[in-house]
Amino acid sequence: MANPTGRTQSDKDRSKQMSRPVAANQPGRGNGRPSGQGSGGPRRGNQRSAPGGPPNRGSGGGRRPASRPTPTNPARRSPTALLTWGTAALVVVIVVVLVVVKIVGGGSTLSTGAVWSPVSPTVAAQVTTVPASVFDAVGVTSAVAPINPPISITGQKPLTFTGVTGKSLPGVYFYGAEYCPYCAAARWSIISALSRFGTFTGLGNMTSSSTDQPSSVPTFTFSRAKYTSPYIVFKPEEYLSNQVNSAGTGYTVLMKPSETEAKLVGDFDNSKYFPQTLAEGESGFPFIDFGNKILQDTLYSPTILGGLSRDEIAAALKDPKSSITQAIVAGANYLSASVCHVDGQMPTSVCTSKGVVAATKALKLS
Repeated sequence: MANPTGRTQSDKDRSKQMSRPVAANQPGRGNGRPSGQGSGGPRRGNQRSAPGGPPNRGSGGGRRPASRPTPTNPARRSPTALLTWGTAALVVVIVVVLVVVKIVGGGSTLSTGAVWSPVSPTVAAQVTTVPASVFDAVGVTSAVAPINPPISITGQKPLTFTGVTGKSLPGVYFYGAEYCPYCAAARWSIISALSRFGTFTGLGNMTSSSTDQPSSVPTFTFSRAKYTSPYIVFKPEEYLSNQVNSAGTGYTVLMKPSETEAKLVGDFDNSKYFPQTLAEGESGFPFIDFGNKILQDTLYSPTILGGLSRDEIAAALKDPKSSITQAIVAGANYLSASVCHVDGQMPTSVCTSKGVVAATKALKLS
């Protein structure tokens, strides 16, 4: 396949500028990547995880979206630079404090030591019920943040998962990490898009790593989320948390992929499909597979979300003129068109909407 991504040369050049390798250095990773650790940073390295283990994310884990440099900083840097001893000491203190909080009974704590909190009803409603008029007004363009469209592939066995009723439905798989800023940006679009086809429950508040760039992007986590839909089965996986492990060598593994999921990452999250952001032998965060027919990596630069609160971003989603809304919703229209492509164009009200039709045409799916 001469051009498996279907992207123009200008798209690739732009992507190269924005991407940073996800590679060899995750917090405290040194030069070799621990097996199965992914990073949102640059990846450079051909090492793979041990047989049967989760796919290796290049040197740092997942390079691609997980940590591309912002448009104003095209230089590639390691995913998350090695932690200094001072930072490591601070992490230890934080972990101790969290343990004490847990013992005292202060909140629900994940196995990673990160305190989990549910998304507020107001924010949940704003991100899951973006007005149809906003989707249509935005379409697939953003005045501030360039949108990276998905790519379509052919000749693969359709990806299906078993739904709650036991019925086999088109599968949508998300591979991400809580620390990764590009995953943080993508989740806003993913939740907005998939809420047009089903219902989320159990979404949690999350912030990307404070040591990655851009830092501390407000977002959500799928670690405890449930999604129900009559059209698709969504399987999200937050492989790494945003908490550094006790050894200080990388982020703590949060959700390990099954054999099927690991194969999806190995088969499609690679340089064959994403040559502009991945070196040979690497994979990266985020990665989304729509039925083995549409693949997506990073959607847009999370830089535009920097300095804003989760409440501010969510509240802006009703305004199609907002640069924040344009990036999130343009990405969501592309993702919506991807779902329509694998689920038989259902529901009709979504798949024939102006914004989704624009995305479908842009992707040459019609």
